[in-house]
Amino acid sequence: MSILNFKTAPEWIDYAKTLPDPNMLFDEFWYEGELSFLFSDTNVGKSIVSMQIAQSIASGEAIHHLKMTAKQQKVLLCEFELSAKQFESRLKDKSTGDSFMPSANIIRAVYDFSNHDFKDKLEDVVFQEIKKYLIRSKIKVMIIDNITAIQDTGRFEQAINFMQTINRLKFELELSILVLGHTPKRNMMDPINENSMGGSKALMNLADSSFTIGRSSKGENQRYLKQIKVRQNAFRYNANSVLGCEIEKVSGFLSLQMVGHSPEWTHLKKPDAKENRNNDIYDLYQAGDHTQKQLADKYDVSEKQINRIIKTRKEENEDDLPF
Repeated sequence: MSILNFKTAPEWIDYAKTLPDPNMLFDEFWYEGELSFLFSDTNVGKSIVSMQIAQSIASGEAIHHLKMTAKQQKVLLCEFELSAKQFESRLKDKSTGDSFMPSANIIRAVYDFSNHDFKDKLEDVVFQEIKKYLIRSKIKVMIIDNITAIQDTGRFEQAINFMQTINRLKFELELSILVLGHTPKRNMMDPINENSMGGSKALMNLADSSFTIGRSSKGENQRYLKQIKVRQNAFRYNANSVLGCEIEKVSGFLSLQMVGHSPEWTHLKKPDAKENRNNDIYDLYQAGDHTQKQLADKYDVSEKQINRIIKTRKEENEDDLPF
């Protein structure tokens, strides 16, 4: 039997007309049948968002004004980082005593290494267990938090292997999959783009869609959501109109409260005089036009401070590499 399916272009159109239009699982960020990535820097809130999305789908209730046209259904939440107590703490407000009880339609899976002999590759065993459970439970929506807990996808070969495995699972079982990824430390003055997600570019290239949660300069708990890759529809939440939000506990549930649309640049950090000076120092040093002593004399600072500025800038640039 061939691995390829051949039809003429008109035949594909006729075939597509027989298929239902995909429903929205999380507004235009994530549709049914898609393998999507949600990525952000550490401690920005991607696990909070993923739990909020899971609760929305499991309860059949949309998040605020955002659209959710898919039916209420069970969700497999593979959460490989939070302990049971950490999970509980995100659903409990100690100051008020309020607790939030999540939907029983959320099936949470965590690592249990007590019965694992480590003879087989961890990622192979994880995917085998996931597939068995999905078939048995007939669940069609899965969220994985996060990719690095299963496999190191920094190298091209490993990323290809991960994407081939998870895409095969998606097609075989007709799944909708959201995978959480990581953003290396980034300069908050720069917009987030497709090169901002950690790991090989193959991850982004082979995904159906992707979106990000960025830290906003407007306040400690301020964030914004932005679409990065779209196949189903046009970009709605693009750089000109990201979705602003705030992390807040409501009735014990740590979640994002949507606060409206705005251009991404309004959330980015504004360069100040010191920042500009440090950038100039690093650029001049990299160009080879000045020694550190000459830069110290030029900007009337110590050589030790010049060395620290150059070292900091070099580390930031290395962290911002897409691979």
